[in-house]
Amino acid sequence: TEREKYSDLYDFAPVGYLTLDREGIIAETNLTGTALLGTERSRLLKRRFGLFVAAADRPVFNGFLQRVFTGQSKESCEVSLLKEGQPLVHVRLEAVVAASGRECRTVVTDITDQRRAEEDRLVLSKLESTGILAGGIAHDFNNLLTVIILNLDAGRELIPSWERAVQHLDEATKAALSARSLTQQLITFARGGASVRKPTALAAVIRESARLALSGSHVRCEHALADDLWPVEVDAGQIGQVLRNLVLNAREAMSEAGVVTIRAENVVLDGKGQPALPAGEYIRVSVADRGGGIAKEISPRIFDPYFSTKQRGDQKGMGLGLTICHSVVQKHGGAISVESMVGVGTTFHIWLPASRKPVAPEPAPAPKTLPRTGRILLMDDEEVLRDIFGATLRRMGHEVELAADGRRAVEAYSSALDPGRPFDMVILDLTVRGGMGGREAMKALLEIDPDVKAIVMSGYANDPVLLEHARHGFKGALAKPFDVGEMQELVARILGS
Repeated sequence: TEREKYSDLYDFAPVGYLTLDREGIIAETNLTGTALLGTERSRLLKRRFGLFVAAADRPVFNGFLQRVFTGQSKESCEVSLLKEGQPLVHVRLEAVVAASGRECRTVVTDITDQRRAEEDRLVLSKLESTGILAGGIAHDFNNLLTVIILNLDAGRELIPSWERAVQHLDEATKAALSARSLTQQLITFARGGASVRKPTALAAVIRESARLALSGSHVRCEHALADDLWPVEVDAGQIGQVLRNLVLNAREAMSEAGVVTIRAENVVLDGKGQPALPAGEYIRVSVADRGGGIAKEISPRIFDPYFSTKQRGDQKGMGLGLTICHSVVQKHGGAISVESMVGVGTTFHIWLPASRKPVAPEPAPAPKTLPRTGRILLMDDEEVLRDIFGATLRRMGHEVELAADGRRAVEAYSSALDPGRPFDMVILDLTVRGGMGGREAMKALLEIDPDVKAIVMSGYANDPVLLEHARHGFKGALAKPFDVGEMQELVARILGS
């Protein structure tokens, strides 16, 4: 009958329909409304709707109800509903007073996923503003670290018999190399950062990341990784950093000893509920600790840049770890969430889209190259860097000419061709303030000599030109800071190619 059709449309509508009186007492509701409130219809009628509203939002609801009954236009508000034993449900209420003036028709729409997406966008906007500053800081810091590391190496060669001095230089070098990992944290989420993704078997990345994060501690790791994990198309370095950050957090949450449990499994999402991701196939990785847990009032802020509950002390870069995790996972088309109970422990869940592309076998390690000397043109716009790079290359036995920008480097390379003393290699810094940088210089050099052998270097370790240097004609890349061994091996390999 028509009445039954109307009843079905009412009960099974995608939104909740409620009738409330001036006191907010429920006179009528459809089945969707009962589902949102988590109580049977017979138990809802004659009860105050405000009892199901989170305490912090009750003043908002009371003000909304008052406006509805004092005006004639549609009113709306957003509140959170309590459902026993379940997370809060965020809803939008829209209502207009009935002609009688004694009750109002109220539409209740579940906006939980929308609210979660808005919160994610807010975190990303904070990342954008922080990332602009972070990228510049990391670039300049990497340049300084390069000078420190190469000067330490030069000093070590000059005092081979001063055992204690060499020991101090070694410790300083270790500290500088540790600082390099801090700049990588900044660069990971700096605006303009890029990733190189390829089909990856996640189990190996998980095991190696956990091993590195727990090295030297009394905390052990238990793995529960499905044997048939689907591949994921990711930047293995960035996802490894995410996993290391989560395992380090778990390690620090447990005092002296404990167990971190890492699970990984294939899951198929239907596009509804948590997490707010499109339907499809995903890998879910869960990192669980048995530490003190995260208080509810802190939980919404844990992904904010520089928010930390830890004492900073001598541990640098704290307050960025979870922000980086959030940024990297979202850029990979995934999601991250947390479940925690004070006194019991914390579990972070990561979802990454599965890939149907096969994982390529690991290439065989390249054979060690023998040192070879040559005539090298080196370009960097910072004098202190040019000087230490030049001195380092000369100690290796190379003949070196220096240039302050790309234009001068191109002129020097072109001039050297005429007298028949061409350069065997060019090393170009990518970024030059107020002048021609390495990318533009390389284009000009390729027009002069299509066979030019060139290395690109930069303090922006995640710059796309650095990550995909071959596409721009370079034979190799150096991410600052690097040590003498890295530089020597790359230069020798390319000279010998």
